[in-house]
Amino acid sequence: MSRVLASRAVAGIALAYLGARAVVLLGNLLTQPSLRAGAPARQRAPRVSLLIPARDEEATLRETLPGFLGQGADEVIVLDDESSDATRALSESAGARVLGGAPRPDGWTGKNWSCAQLAEAVAPAPAPAPFPGRAAPGPAGRASQCPTSVQNPPAAPASGREHSESHRCWSGDPEAAEAEAEADAVARHPSDVLVFTDADVRWSPGALDALLATMRASRADLLTVFPRQETRTLGERLITPLNDAVVLGSVPVALQHRRAPVVANGQVMAFTRAAYDRIGGHAAVSGELVEDMRLAERMRAAGGRVVVARGGSAIAVRMYDGYGSSVRGFAKSLLGLHHGSRALMAATSLLTICVYTLPWVLRVWPDAQASAGRGATARILHLVRIAGLLDRTLVSVITGRRRPLDLAEGILGPISPLLVLPVYALAGRRRVAWKGRVYEA
Repeated sequence: MSRVLASRAVAGIALAYLGARAVVLLGNLLTQPSLRAGAPARQRAPRVSLLIPARDEEATLRETLPGFLGQGADEVIVLDDESSDATRALSESAGARVLGGAPRPDGWTGKNWSCAQLAEAVAPAPAPAPFPGRAAPGPAGRASQCPTSVQNPPAAPASGREHSESHRCWSGDPEAAEAEAEADAVARHPSDVLVFTDADVRWSPGALDALLATMRASRADLLTVFPRQETRTLGERLITPLNDAVVLGSVPVALQHRRAPVVANGQVMAFTRAAYDRIGGHAAVSGELVEDMRLAERMRAAGGRVVVARGGSAIAVRMYDGYGSSVRGFAKSLLGLHHGSRALMAATSLLTICVYTLPWVLRVWPDAQASAGRGATARILHLVRIAGLLDRTLVSVITGRRRPLDLAEGILGPISPLLVLPVYALAGRRRVAWKGRVYEA
């Protein structure tokens, strides 16, 4: 009897979970922007800086740097973070502007310190005003206040976009109101855009134009992109593409500016300069290993608009070169993604095993020899087995990974939760090692 109850419980949990995932996947397919290479050329008004933190990335930049330099950005800056290889020499010879990173202060992660220096190297924007109706979070000195604002501004109209009247204060002074309207117009058409991108990201021709067009159309203060995954070896295929599966099937990104969980990807983070300064920049998340998520959370908390896009045909990435590097890379941020809760992390692992693995282990009774209840359970288990196989394949289709080997990754569905167990084990430790540095988890 206990086996029967266990089978029914697993079948019910798996069916509910996969059904919810299907709804979220469909919603993201229909609403999430996907960048398309070859988009119309961007307007020349925004001043755009491509900012690349790099530590021992000589081999990677040899492949990706031409793509960065070919985007037509106003400047491409590489921050050499105390590399032991020829990262600096390679970047300088290719034509990028290269900065030598200063020693990392206590309490900072290497990437956050590099990004803060990169932002500092770009000419600062005018002092930012708060988002409408919000005070900027974090360091008090970074945000300015409208000098003529009052405590109770007029109510916003019932219709229209939430962010269409962004960056506006209210004043009874006509001259101040005119200045505020001008500031509002500048805010909606920002003059500066900071694009932080990892060294291993591959930008196709026209990718920056596509990103900026999406940023304008969505009125994003922060546009973050999940690049299309490139995998070349079996080891990479085992778990690296699960990065997309988790995001696309778990978070309805169209609702991010409301109450849905915030997601972001530090591989590509494009900010308006005013919005970046307003939330305190990387200095506000200096010690965070999942700085992308924390920056996005701060942006939304401040009233800014966060938009998540797929890389599509424009932006791709080869994150890791094998199974071992995938395990180490994901373990670095897994605990932070679970808000520091090891109990939540363990629960997530058990849930995925229940949904994708156990239906293949539990016995399925033939309908002719079983009660009606057992027959229904058997049919549900058959259904969730098929759905579990199709899950990764569907994610690959949505993200543009449509080669035969990409689609065949679906057969890994039943063992994917087991392949990820080393990630959870490594993430549960008190310290995390990454790029030659050790951080407290």
